[in-house]
Amino acid sequence: MVKCQVILFVFLSNVVLAQGPGKDSARVRRADSVKVAASAGVKGKILAAVEVKGTKPVIQMETDRLRFNVAGSDLVAGNTIWGVIEKTPLVRASEDGAIQISGTSGAVVYINNKKKVLSGMALKAYLSAMPSDNLEAIEVITTPSSKYDAEGGAGILNIITRKKKEEGFDGNATLTMRETAVNSQSGSVFLNNRSGKWDIYSSLYLVNRRRKPESSQDIYFPGVGGAGGSSGGLLSREISTKEMTRSFSSGANVGIDHQINQRHVVGLLFDFAGSWDKKGRGSYSYDRWSGADSLSFSDNQDRLNSQTYSLNLNYEGKLDSSGRKLNVDFDALHYVSSNHSISKTDALDLLTEKDLFVQDYFRSQSPQQVDNQSLKADYHWPLGKRMFVELGAKVSYSQINNDLLFENNTGGMTWVKDDLRSNLFKYDERIGAAYLVLNQKISALWSYQVGTRVENTVAKGYLQGNLAVDRNYTNAFPTAYLKYSPSQRKSYGLTVSSRITRPSYWDVNPFRTYTTDKTYFEGNPFLRPSRYHREELSHVLNTSKATYTFQVAASQTLDEFYSLPYGESGDVIVNKRTNYGNKYGYTGTAIYYSRIRPWWQLSGTVLGGYVVSKGGYAGIPIDNETWLLSVSTNQTFTISKKGRLTCTVIANNTLPATIVNTRVGDRFETEFRIRKGAGPFNISLAAIDLFKSNKDNFMRQAGDLRMTESYYYDTRSVLLTVNYNFGKSTVREKRDRDTEFENVKSRLM
Repeated sequence: MVKCQVILFVFLSNVVLAQGPGKDSARVRRADSVKVAASAGVKGKILAAVEVKGTKPVIQMETDRLRFNVAGSDLVAGNTIWGVIEKTPLVRASEDGAIQISGTSGAVVYINNKKKVLSGMALKAYLSAMPSDNLEAIEVITTPSSKYDAEGGAGILNIITRKKKEEGFDGNATLTMRETAVNSQSGSVFLNNRSGKWDIYSSLYLVNRRRKPESSQDIYFPGVGGAGGSSGGLLSREISTKEMTRSFSSGANVGIDHQINQRHVVGLLFDFAGSWDKKGRGSYSYDRWSGADSLSFSDNQDRLNSQTYSLNLNYEGKLDSSGRKLNVDFDALHYVSSNHSISKTDALDLLTEKDLFVQDYFRSQSPQQVDNQSLKADYHWPLGKRMFVELGAKVSYSQINNDLLFENNTGGMTWVKDDLRSNLFKYDERIGAAYLVLNQKISALWSYQVGTRVENTVAKGYLQGNLAVDRNYTNAFPTAYLKYSPSQRKSYGLTVSSRITRPSYWDVNPFRTYTTDKTYFEGNPFLRPSRYHREELSHVLNTSKATYTFQVAASQTLDEFYSLPYGESGDVIVNKRTNYGNKYGYTGTAIYYSRIRPWWQLSGTVLGGYVVSKGGYAGIPIDNETWLLSVSTNQTFTISKKGRLTCTVIANNTLPATIVNTRVGDRFETEFRIRKGAGPFNISLAAIDLFKSNKDNFMRQAGDLRMTESYYYDTRSVLLTVNYNFGKSTVREKRDRDTEFENVKSRLM
């Protein structure tokens, strides 16, 4: 009898373990199970239960996303969430906080399927303050499903944390000091207290950021006689600019959740964010004329202050034991900003550079106010063990007011309104949306997801009280996914999706920001949304030594908007976002991820592609074809596992390419970081952009007008970060929610 039980136990163990991650690991576990079973047979005992543990592959393909499983790995020990993102396949996280997915900028970050509005340095600071010890996985969604808002074409990064059940108090605090040409500091605190049916949480951050960017522009005007075509016209202009930017920002939020019973939870979340920015720009402009040369100096002082107040009310309910769920959110947002600028241009003596006379002197203010209210509901409906439906609806209403006032100085402290450059612009937008998604796992080999999202947008813009923008359009955004997994080691995925990109509220604000009195940036109230379509084929191969990921994709961006220069009149250069036409991209990506040695982890990515952009603006044709190539590597060396001491080396290189009449130069980014863990403390010291090679270099062709530009954002620096975790690390985390005000905030940037 005992012998039969042993044989049955071994057989069942083999069947279960055969479904594990690989033959080698299954073979080892089967050998262990035989030993255990034999021991049980000898002693004449029957095992009451058997626990079989399998190991998930590091990179796992789901139906609509790639999942980077990091739980329990050395990657998360003593690290931060931002540090893990830097090593995530298909993702490139730059030093300034920008995130690219498969070479496309503007990725949206979610935490546990709840959207975060932060971007750039604010996003990096937020995620750098979050320890990764509780991190489960990072999901890379290159083509979001119909469930997500149709806004944005760069994809989604979804950060998954493990759920904790215990009650109590926990938190963390982070201090950062950064030395560039000047010094900057930041600090943040997060607190969470869970007791009984109540959970109260709050966060606070303060950032004092200073930089000294530098830029240069060389502009070559058309025609033998230069600007205007006369014999005494302008031939070229050289602009050299140095800036000093000071930005103080702060933010705080407080959330309260109450569990009515085991199935129903209600919550409130209030959020505040404010910034107070000062920017000083000094620009020398050397003009070469066919007859004589001239030199001028422009002193520009900008002050931009903004405050955002947001409120979310949420209900989350489990309607029955079958898994039906309902989420309802109401959101309200109020945003105010004031932008004051003053610009003075003096003509200088070519030899002595002393002031000769005031060439131009003006000031402007452009306050903006945005109000938004929205209501949405999401419903999860299981139709069986392997099939479920997700459906939902949303309504959102926004009101935007922009009042641009320009004044010219007529001497002393006398200012006169410039009616030609002043305007009042009001913009109202209403969006209604509904979606339906069907998910089914047909078998262990096949699964699929199909869905569609329908959005109706009504937008009206009033310029000086007159109706200038009147749009009412409805779009459908279908998505489809098919996954085939012939084994635990191999997966194939096919995806088709469509998205929309709406201009930000600031882009449609007809503001003006001057570099000199003859060069400025301007908003465009007539920008139209652009449509984005993507078709993708992916393959993931897991071996005993490494994981390989391959992806080929085609994308079409219709009615894309892009910041482009043109000659307004004579020698005045305007940079304005414009719907120039369409862009078509074809890309291929290969990713290698391996732990080469127990102390050496390597991730490398190669992205190549071919891009075509066609269209035109202001009578200037656009017809560009270009090749893309980007290579990046991220290596982590464990110097002492017991001492929690690691070293990370990051290098990214993007080769030159031409897109939308703009030749983008080579860009090389580097970072060298040492991290040390000591009890509840994590200390990081980083050297960034060691070679001062992280620059934007452009050459633009606008008809006969040619411009070369170089921008350096003061990125070569040393960064010291100290993070402290306190309280009980096992306390259940706050309940994340997908607030609609986060979607509105993303368009305030």
